[in-house]
Amino acid sequence: MPKPLRMTWMILSVMLLAGRMAAVTPTRQEMAMAKAGRRPAFSFLYNGVRFRSLQSDWKYAESRKRLDSRRLQVTRTYSDPRTGLEARCVSIEYQDFPAVEWTVFLTNKGQAKSPILKSVQGVDMRLPEEARGEAVLHWMRGDDNTGQSFAPQEKAFPPGRPDSITLAPNGGRSSDGVAPFFNAAWKGGGVAVAVGWTGQWQAVCAREADGEMYFWAGQQSMSLALNPGETVRTPRILLVFWEGADPLRGSNLVRQLLIRHVLPRRNGQLVYAPICASVNDVDPGGSYEGPHVRAMPVLAARGYEAFWSDMDPQHWYPGGFPEGTGNWVADPTKYPRGMKPVGEAAHKAGLEYLLWFEPERVHFGTRVEKEHPEWVMKPDKEWSQLYTLHIPEARRWITDLLDGFIRETELDWMRWDFNVAPLGFWRRADAPDRQGMTENLYVAALYAMWDDLRARHPNLIIDVCAGGGRRIDLETLTRGQPLWHSDLQCEGSHPAADQLQNAGLFRWVPMHGTIALGYEPAYTFRSALTAGNIHVGTDPDGLIANAREHTEAAARRSTAVYGRVRPYMIGDYYPLFPHVEAEDVWFGHQFHRPDLGAGMVLVFRREKCIAETETAQLRGIAPRARYEVTFEDAGTTRTMKGAELARLSVRVPQAPGSALVFYKKIR
Repeated sequence: MPKPLRMTWMILSVMLLAGRMAAVTPTRQEMAMAKAGRRPAFSFLYNGVRFRSLQSDWKYAESRKRLDSRRLQVTRTYSDPRTGLEARCVSIEYQDFPAVEWTVFLTNKGQAKSPILKSVQGVDMRLPEEARGEAVLHWMRGDDNTGQSFAPQEKAFPPGRPDSITLAPNGGRSSDGVAPFFNAAWKGGGVAVAVGWTGQWQAVCAREADGEMYFWAGQQSMSLALNPGETVRTPRILLVFWEGADPLRGSNLVRQLLIRHVLPRRNGQLVYAPICASVNDVDPGGSYEGPHVRAMPVLAARGYEAFWSDMDPQHWYPGGFPEGTGNWVADPTKYPRGMKPVGEAAHKAGLEYLLWFEPERVHFGTRVEKEHPEWVMKPDKEWSQLYTLHIPEARRWITDLLDGFIRETELDWMRWDFNVAPLGFWRRADAPDRQGMTENLYVAALYAMWDDLRARHPNLIIDVCAGGGRRIDLETLTRGQPLWHSDLQCEGSHPAADQLQNAGLFRWVPMHGTIALGYEPAYTFRSALTAGNIHVGTDPDGLIANAREHTEAAARRSTAVYGRVRPYMIGDYYPLFPHVEAEDVWFGHQFHRPDLGAGMVLVFRREKCIAETETAQLRGIAPRARYEVTFEDAGTTRTMKGAELARLSVRVPQAPGSALVFYKKIR
């Protein structure tokens, strides 16, 4: 999309956010709950003794720093005078949300190896007295390439019955199978927890025999001695307190905090997931450059925002995928002048540029292994090799290499794929008295590398794709967006699965994307609709048709719909129907902006559903107010009383089919 229009959408979102929240507003009681819970609750065993038993004998210091008008940073430092171990907890107290977050850094400032640190928990808290009654833990599944990816889950804890649940991802990627977002609910309220650890975390929720409820989370495995000068860290922990009977309030408060304080910005402005397009035509001589460059003005005129060069079908590096992973040079046959002309053409047309990498994986015999075999971790049963990010020299080398690509192409988005489960590599590298050390250093190095690249290139945003959506956590969302949240779509169209995956993620993560097939208002296109997608419309010959002459009107319709829905997708999210895969039901969701008295509804009549009409129970509607309601597909607008709108009757005459409805309070 040409820059002036794209910036109009961005500025609109900032104007709507400026000075007020786009959605749920914290109550006085919620802010009081957060104030009472501001003291960070973390724990570890040191030489077999719990920190809580030791800390009274340690030196304590505290400092405060105002980050901005809404955030206060408090640093609490505990120092062991005997061994020199320092526990430094850096917390942020939010003034506009009932929330607090913290990270703990453990450093050996002594002259000798430290005693063993183990059972290090980033959060270890007792839930309030109210949780002695009926309590429920809500959480989200991670990605597993199915329609149940990101599905909401829950476990009830009846009073008077000891019980527990332990949750952890698969293989060292933070949202592989289970995602680190939780909501502990009890009568009258609860606390939502987001964990930032792009590795193998573990969370436990338990009711003890005395009726007390506890929640703790940290790196799953850590039992190690620190050498002098070494530091390890805990996961980043965010707590958001909420009151009421609806757990969705907790997750909506998390959504709004992420939007205001966490998600990446450019020049202070919230960045939406981009509307991406591409082509896979090839010139007769085998060059990809010509078709890419020629398509840029066409794609921009049709409303696209970014040109997407992925590992397939563009295959910009020698060897293809996955055999070429580690050959980080442009294929001279396909791109004889490198990737710079592609980036230049994108920017000249007013598009942003997105380029795929997988820097942490080194396939056998590729350039990285040949030039630096000492920086490659060998597999056991894994199907590829792992780069040693935790070695400082190796991290600096790969950082500088990627920096060159970013500078050459003026890259706006870097797709950072990761198709390796790293846990086995990490654990094989640990000595008996260093369990968990490689993972801790590796994850910290990953953050340092991302932060270094973004400091060099302030407009760069990371696409945290990882074999789909297997690396979604609080830390990754600070630096990027998951623009390809599942690899299920690599197999083709799965509309019901798209609907479900979006619905699960929308509860917690405002900005994400996937591949959108077809054109608006197609059922497949809308099933994947987010604030921005990788849009692919193909012709029967299998070639991407986004820039072809006969798709102009359809492409313009498709990109225009994002402008209609985006302002509402930063509001509160409400699912309208049960989260099920069945094809004989209705499905859909509502985004509501209480600050605007407006919102949108997107519903689906699935393929085997026989009912042409369904009633959607909307949230946040004032019963006595009057609303202007626009039925996008019918092209009609009518005035409705709030009580009628709250029970919105929607008709979709064909199955499968969908309906998009917008509403706004007029008085």
